Formats: sequence, structure tokens, C-alpha cells
Amino acid sequence: MPKKLPKLVKEVWESKIKQKPSQNKHISYSQLSSFATCQRQWYWTYVRNLAPYQPSIHATFGTAMHETIQTWLETLYHDKVKTANEMDLDKLLYENMIKAYKAQKAQSGHEHFYTPDELNLFWIDGKHILNYLKKKRGGYFSTKGVHLAGVETLLYQELRPGVVFKGLIDLVFYDEDLDEWTILDIKTSTSGWGDYAKKDDKKIAQILLYKEFFSKQFNIDIDKINVEYFILKRRIPKDAEFASMERRVQQFRPPSGKIKRGQAITLMENFVKTAVDLNGEYIDKEYPTSPSSSACKFCIFKEIRLCSDAIL
Repeated sequence: MPKKLPKLVKEVWESKIKQKPSQNKHISYSQLSSFATCQRQWYWTYVRNLAPYQPSIHATFGTAMHETIQTWLETLYHDKVKTANEMDLDKLLYENMIKAYKAQKAQSGHEHFYTPDELNLFWIDGKHILNYLKKKRGGYFSTKGVHLAGVETLLYQELRPGVVFKGLIDLVFYDEDLDEWTILDIKTSTSGWGDYAKKDDKKIAQILLYKEFFSKQFNIDIDKINVEYFILKRRIPKDAEFASMERRVQQFRPPSGKIKRGQAITLMENFVKTAVDLNGEYIDKEYPTSPSSSACKFCIFKEIRLCSDAIL
């Protein structure tokens, strides 16, 4: 356990240990995102359980990168900088990738879903990212007056009686000199987020809800909370037009003021009102589809030919 932490930082750090799973209906951002994309997709996935499990090398890589970086940062902030610098992150990433791959393989009937060569290519990409982070560590993760307050910080906030929002914040930092908090969500990406992704209200709703509920859960002034998507890029262009394109990390801090948070909260409230009854149970009814090239592009129900409205 970390030592000499400010009282509130210690409270945030220990909250994961103290909280117990609620017996109420859990509503996650993943459900909200699915519902906002296509209500029928959400219904078939979460109410009817018709979506077949789909293992993915991208999910394997994402899980492993999260765990590797979180372990490294916990060592950096709660042990010694020297110890963190001496960690073999390449080996740790490899071990985490194998663990994540085996877990997905077990869920998919123990069938191999990628070749060793394909996994190795992702591992090499990850090594480049980790090497970049270690070299630029001071610019991204300063230890001067900054505390790591949370890793997988658990959020439980009541939306209405019997219905609870559940979320896990990847990383939480507290800057003692500025008296500011930062909620950081790690994303892995092939080449980063473009303008379309940055302007997608459904996508940024996740971190806005985290900010809102983190403030309420720990009674922290919401104006002292910053939010950031920390996007790790597997690939960078060989002949980048701008220096920023050569970075393995893309930092995106979406607007998170009262109006934008209000939009995210309204999105969540409309979901609960439409899909959850007064007893906290999902409403089993016919939900509409929202066919579009973007909504249908990665929809499993298009792939298995279940949805007749899908845009092929």
C-alpha cells in the first residue's frame, strides 16, 4: 500500500478495496454506448443474450497494455523511480498478452483466433509504445508533487432506486501543488483518433460521466477535476507531416464543462427511462433499429444476418 498520501488521495486509493458489488441493476457505459448506437443492438446483446462471443487480438492487446502500464505506474509512484526504470516492460507486456489471449481463447471454446506471428506483430508495436513512454516519462507522468490516486477506481452511483451506474476509471492522479485531479482513460488505437472520433458525443460521454460520478462519490469540487483520453498508437507514419504525428501517444482532453456533462447525463437518463422498469429490470419489448454505415459497420448482428435492417 502506498505511504504518505494526502488523506483524500488515500481514500480514493483504498475505495476499490472497501467497496462491495451492489445487488442493484448495474448500468455501464458500454451498455449506454450500445443503446445510443442502436437500441435493437443493445436489446439483442444485453436482454436476449444473442451476441456470440467474439475474441479479438485488439482486445487482447488493449487489456495487456492497460495492465502493463498500470503496473509500471504503480511501481513508479508507490515504490521508486529507479525500480520502475529497471522494469522489463517488454517481458511484462508479453506475459500479459499471453494471459489475456488464453482468457479469450477459453471463452471462445479454446479455439485459436490468431497466429503466433500475428500476436508477435502486436507485441512489437507494444514494445515501441512502451519504449516511447519510458523515454518521455517525465512529460507524461511527472512525480513532482503528483500522486497516483487510483488504478481501476470503482464507481458506484445511484441513478434511481435500484439502478446503479458502475464504472472503472483506468487511472486517477492528484496534483498537490495545483490542487487538481485528473481522470485518465487509456485507449489503444491503430493510428490515433481523428476529428470524427473526437466529436462523437457517445464516445466522450464515458469520461464525462466518470467526472460527474467521481466528483459525487468522493465529494470533490468538479471544477478541480480534469479528464483526458490517453491514446496509444500502434502505428505512426514514416513521413509524418507534423511532429505530433510521430508521437506514440495522443492526448485528447474533451470539453467537460456543465453543458457537455449535462448532455452525457441526459443520454444516460434517457437510456434508463426507456429500457429499465421501476423494479430495476430491463424492459423486454420491441426496440427500434438505427441503421447507418457507421452503426452497422462492426455490428455482429449484421455479420450473422440476424438484422434485416442492417446496411451491408
